[in-house]
Amino acid sequence: MYQFDGFSKSDFEVFLIPEFHDRMSALRTTVRPKLAMLGDDLAPRLEGILGHAMYPHTASHARRRVNPPDDTWVAFSRSERGYKRYAHFEVGICLDYVFVRFVVKPEGDVDKKALLQYLKSEGTRAFNLTDPDPIYYYEDDHGQGPRPITALTDADMPEIVQKASLKSRGFTVGLTFDRDTPILRSAEFVTRAHNAIRHLSPLYLETLQLVPAGS
Repeated sequence: MYQFDGFSKSDFEVFLIPEFHDRMSALRTTVRPKLAMLGDDLAPRLEGILGHAMYPHTASHARRRVNPPDDTWVAFSRSERGYKRYAHFEVGICLDYVFVRFVVKPEGDVDKKALLQYLKSEGTRAFNLTDPDPIYYYEDDHGQGPRPITALTDADMPEIVQKASLKSRGFTVGLTFDRDTPILRSAEFVTRAHNAIRHLSPLYLETLQLVPAGS
C-alpha cells in the first residue's frame, strides 16, 4: 500500500500564487509532502530496475530569495547526500503537467563526462527509448525546448553533445503527463512513474558504465 494517493487540482494551482513567500509556503505545506511520499514509495522499486539503491531527495529551493519556482520535484540518485552531482531521475509537478525525467545537471561533472562519452559513441542509438507516451529531449536541465526523440537524427547529435558540454548546461530526456490525466489523481501513478523510469533507464545505466569506480 502506498502513502502517495495522487495529485489534486489545488497542487497544480499552487504555481498560480504570485507572491514569493505565499507560493513557497504552499509548496512546503501541500506539494512537498506529497512528493516526499511519492519518493518513499518509488525509491525501493527502482533498485530492481537499476541494480543499486536509489535515494529520494525532495527539492527545497532553499537558495531562492525572490522568484518562486515554476516547478518542483523529488529526485532519485545513487547518493544519500544529494542528487545534483549525479545522473538522476526526477518526478515533478508544475502548473500544467507532471514530468518524469532523466537528468544530468551542470554540477554533475564526472557523470556528465561519462554521458558525453556515451552520446559521442552511440549517436542517435542512445535515444532508442520507448514508452506509451512520447519521450522528449530537452535543451536544458529544466525541461525547456522539448524535441521528440523520434525526430532526432545523426545531424542533430553534434549540437546535442555541444550543448551538453557547456559548463552551464545539463542534459535531460523525459516525458510529461497533462494535469488532467486521470492516473495522476491516484496511487496508480507510482506504478506509472516506475515504468517511465524503467523506459528511460538505458541512458542512466549506460552512463554509469562509464563512470570511474568510486565516483
